[in-house]
Amino acid sequence: MISKITGKLLYKSPSKIIVMTSGVGFEILISIKTYEKLPDIESNIDIDTHLYVKEDDLKLIGFLDLKEKDLFLKLLTVSGISVRIALSSLSFYSIDDLCRMIVDSDVDFIKRIPGIGKKLAERIIIELREKLESIGSKEDSLIFADSKIEEIKDALRSLGYSNQEINNAFSRLDIQKIKESSTQDILKTILKEVYNK
Repeated sequence: MISKITGKLLYKSPSKIIVMTSGVGFEILISIKTYEKLPDIESNIDIDTHLYVKEDDLKLIGFLDLKEKDLFLKLLTVSGISVRIALSSLSFYSIDDLCRMIVDSDVDFIKRIPGIGKKLAERIIIELREKLESIGSKEDSLIFADSKIEEIKDALRSLGYSNQEINNAFSRLDIQKIKESSTQDILKTILKEVYNK
């Protein structure tokens, strides 16, 4: 098993890199999040890898974050998730956001990922939710949870809204807007635009 490669970065793109080590150039698939953290071409790089083997298909996938590698391997255990879809998931959302969505059963957010429909999103939640919850309880009390979103959800629950209504509301908001806006502004947006209050 090839679990780590150290060498010179010869090529990089949002989907793959080539690393030269001991006279061999390794093509390594990556997520966009990993691409954003890469050093310049010709720099030395130390990257964790996973060798995916299926019949006559061999792929080497690289990670600069071990949390990303762990989540990638968990995604691959779900029936219907290919290497392409797993990398797409890690490219579309941050690790923390994706884990929170799975733990909170946010089907509408997850099915926005290219290649994932409603049934596959539900399967991901069913098969991974407990695994991610257990990770969170071992470390920083749900390390992957987004405290801002949880705070807003608690506020909406106190106003009498159901989990389904709340999840539907969040599915209409852009994830980047949630990150950049204050808790109060997001709550106002949901009450005014989504619930017409």
